[in-house]
Amino acid sequence: MTFRRALIATVLAAALAAAAVAAGAGAAPTASPPGKGKAMTAGVCGMGTGKKATGAPIKIDGLDMLIPGVDFTTIGKAAAAYFACVNDNGGIHGRPVKYTLYSEALDPNQEKALAKKMIESDHAIGIVGNTSFAECGTNWRYYKSKGYVVIGAGVQAECYSTPSYAEVNAGPRYSNVGAAQALIKAGAKKLAIASPDTISAYADGGPALVAKAAGIPVKVYPTHLPVTDATSQLLQMYQFAGNGGGILLDFTPDTAPAFMKAAIAQGIVDKVKWGSSTPIANTFMAEQFPQFDGHLWIDNEFSNVDPSVGPDSALMFQVLKRYASKIAPQAFAQMGFLDGMFATHALLSIKGAITAKSYNTAVKKLKNQRTDILCKPFYVGGLPYHIPNNSNIVVDYSKGNVVMKNKCTEFQAVDKSIAQTRVWEKKFHLIGK
Repeated sequence: MTFRRALIATVLAAALAAAAVAAGAGAAPTASPPGKGKAMTAGVCGMGTGKKATGAPIKIDGLDMLIPGVDFTTIGKAAAAYFACVNDNGGIHGRPVKYTLYSEALDPNQEKALAKKMIESDHAIGIVGNTSFAECGTNWRYYKSKGYVVIGAGVQAECYSTPSYAEVNAGPRYSNVGAAQALIKAGAKKLAIASPDTISAYADGGPALVAKAAGIPVKVYPTHLPVTDATSQLLQMYQFAGNGGGILLDFTPDTAPAFMKAAIAQGIVDKVKWGSSTPIANTFMAEQFPQFDGHLWIDNEFSNVDPSVGPDSALMFQVLKRYASKIAPQAFAQMGFLDGMFATHALLSIKGAITAKSYNTAVKKLKNQRTDILCKPFYVGGLPYHIPNNSNIVVDYSKGNVVMKNKCTEFQAVDKSIAQTRVWEKKFHLIGK
């Protein structure tokens, strides 16, 4: 099913008093809400009563990065949409979730100030939906000191190596690992890799290890955003990779088109094998770049964006249509949807008072959270770090659609943390017995 990507709504310039996005904003008052059904089952929003929550609000906050060339606020807005659906379905035992989203501009001082504001001024009991190039590194110690575990979508190393974050996505390093595995399996004999320079060392280090383990040459091209000369960089990457080689691009739909247009203009689309991390796995991109049909190996951290995949996928389409119509179904929407869903599951599991302590304890107890949007169940656990999303599919473009190329495949354990994660999964029954 084809959906045109709507323009991502621009939030106010990131500042200490960044604009809030209240859960439920934009919800249509008419027609019965989606997500009605048995509590905490697939395809249902929270309690699934179909009745609006009216009790005392439960405060949840989130923090997303917004800079030229990258807009991560889509993730928080999708989480807000899920909470809006929860609020129209009984909330949390009658209490609505009040979700506030802040944005930051890749400024450590601002990131610190907003983290403190969320916990100490807003008194948010939980932090949900965070995504940034740097916020994990800036704030993980603070969150740990306050006993918070963020359910979000990670980007940098600290998102996957500290106890303060439980990310629903695999992140650029491991998504790039999956793409590199697929490219090499497809026959690429050299690999050129490009990510934003702010995350290149971490994001590109993983696929570089995959290439070295396979014995093929690899070169990394850290890229400053916004990109001003995609053609020159792409030609350098092509010269290194050579005909039949692999070029792996790790960019969002804000940046990737510049490189894809350059490849078309230079006539090299069919000269190499093209890999990518998750963000361009959406129908908007597929519709815009039919020239890449059959030439892509995109590691997709989630199920294909299609309502027919299963009940949670179908619900996401309904939730976006009802509560966030400007957000098209895409990977960032899946991230926010899952963030909201798993946070809701934690909230509903609490017996007694809902406080910062009881909520974050409930988050740590999450395990075996099955959904058709992920290859493996999500979990948190009281672990030193969390990498629950460690098996992905690979997709390609075909006639304006995104189609599966390879089924769920585990990431190569290029990092010891991946091997240790799989030991913990079995030892603590995190993904079922």
